[in-house]
Amino acid sequence: MLGRLFAAAVLVAAIFAVLVVSGTVHFDNSSLSISAGPSKSAKRAKRIANPSRSVELGAVPPPITEASGLAVSRDNGGVVWTHNDSGGAASLYALGRRGELRATLPLSGAINVDWEDMAIGPGPAGGPDWLYAADIGDNDAVRPSVRVYRVAEPNLSGVARGTLLAPAVSGSVELTYPDGPRDAEALIVDPKSNDLYVITKREQRSRVYRARAPSFVGETVTMKYLRSLDYGEVVGADVCWDGKTVLVKRYFELDAYHGRSVASALAGRPSSRKLDLEPQGESVAADAKCRGYYTLSEGAWQPLVRYR
Repeated sequence: MLGRLFAAAVLVAAIFAVLVVSGTVHFDNSSLSISAGPSKSAKRAKRIANPSRSVELGAVPPPITEASGLAVSRDNGGVVWTHNDSGGAASLYALGRRGELRATLPLSGAINVDWEDMAIGPGPAGGPDWLYAADIGDNDAVRPSVRVYRVAEPNLSGVARGTLLAPAVSGSVELTYPDGPRDAEALIVDPKSNDLYVITKREQRSRVYRARAPSFVGETVTMKYLRSLDYGEVVGADVCWDGKTVLVKRYFELDAYHGRSVASALAGRPSSRKLDLEPQGESVAADAKCRGYYTLSEGAWQPLVRYR
């Protein structure tokens, strides 16, 4: 009799363990809950931008020695855009499939005070996508305002490797915080609304601010504070083209948030993503189909890394 009871108990424990691992049974701080399994959104969040391996595509050459932002092109196949950190040229650099310098795009009318991130977003109907350069760094939190530049992405078809393109006229928006100057290194452009999201760095809990779809005709916009994340030291961010999956990078950690929009995603709980050790990695960009992402560290001849 005791033998049969023991065998039944072992069987129940084994079934329970399988349910926990599969996600059918899960715990929180106060209760045990049982469901039919992960929701469709949870499964999708786990699948999107959740690579199992990384590949070094190639070393990125000078003049890119302080890469601080990344954006993946949809229209120029295999191209990833980047820029240098504070004090560098007011230029964006197109990198090829092996990290080589494809082209340099100077931004007319722009100044690189402390460029810390970049993004890409949909342009006007029938037109090219927009490239955004975020001059939002402020180590001492003393700048009364910061600025984001925007320029149409050039078509690189037929452009010779290493070409210096003609300067592109950029629009810009001046941004202020509602609660005083902040240091920030992360910019997100919502592909559905064209809203700008800025995530600060220096606080114990990084703060998220939003500017509603600026026109980029030189206006000044006071951003709205939305919420704080559960950690600080955010150095980069990006969003997938569906506007529902957001990547947030720290020096040694990368998180993915998922929701119905950028704002709702950032209000949820993140899940960790693979990130290789980098000397000073401050940039991340989701690929065009949100099946992985790219990173690039500051420093000379650093590898452009794709996570697949």
